[in-house]
Amino acid sequence: MLILARLKRILRPVRPILLPIWWLVQAAPPMVTGLVRRVIPRLDPLHVPRGIPIRPLREVDYLKMTVKFPYYQGRWGYTSRALAQAAELIRRRGLRTALEMGAPVRSVIVGADVMDVTARPVLDADVSIVVHDATISPWPVGDKGYDLFVALQVFEHLKDRQAEAFLEVRRVARHAILSLPIDWVMDDPRNCHHQISHERVLSWFAPVIPTRVLEGNGGRRRRLIYVFEDLPVPAPAPGSAAVGASVRPPGAAP
Repeated sequence: MLILARLKRILRPVRPILLPIWWLVQAAPPMVTGLVRRVIPRLDPLHVPRGIPIRPLREVDYLKMTVKFPYYQGRWGYTSRALAQAAELIRRRGLRTALEMGAPVRSVIVGADVMDVTARPVLDADVSIVVHDATISPWPVGDKGYDLFVALQVFEHLKDRQAEAFLEVRRVARHAILSLPIDWVMDDPRNCHHQISHERVLSWFAPVIPTRVLEGNGGRRRRLIYVFEDLPVPAPAPGSAAVGASVRPPGAAP
């Protein structure tokens, strides 16, 4: 993984030259693409075998998205590291369903359902959307309804309800990947990104400890990626009603 990251840094200056070549390869005859695809998976950390209904968004598709939506430019670094973790989990654990929180244009996990406070008009029309405010519990999702939960740079927007929201993550998903801004200093201290420490983030997850924590990117806008495997189900609150029997199953029409 470290070697691949170094190689990508070395090749970054010639990316404008290499991408058109890759697009040509994708358009090449099946005999050529078949050979390439047998070799590339051994080098590509985002590769997921065919036949699995979810997979990470590929860099070529992400870069196409940035042309129309410049907001995403410069974000592939931490996104790709989170997606590499997702790909590894999908391959190793045989994951088949995913719920992504707050995908404004398209889901970074292809084939995932999306949960958001509103159905954004720019979101891909073929994405199944669960319209719900994540600060309100319970979420309209069945217990362990998804294999994977993903939220990249979203949890900081949940006002002061992160701990409650993570209890719902534990309830609805078996594994989870979250990225968060760490130690940012904003001009306005009321900004939700302002001075979120690693220790504060861990308090949102307590008593669960992340399986691993990775550097999404360093610098002034540092991001950390938190990966959870085999999330324990939270104990039900006294007097709480069961959720799983009355909610929309994954993939059903909203």
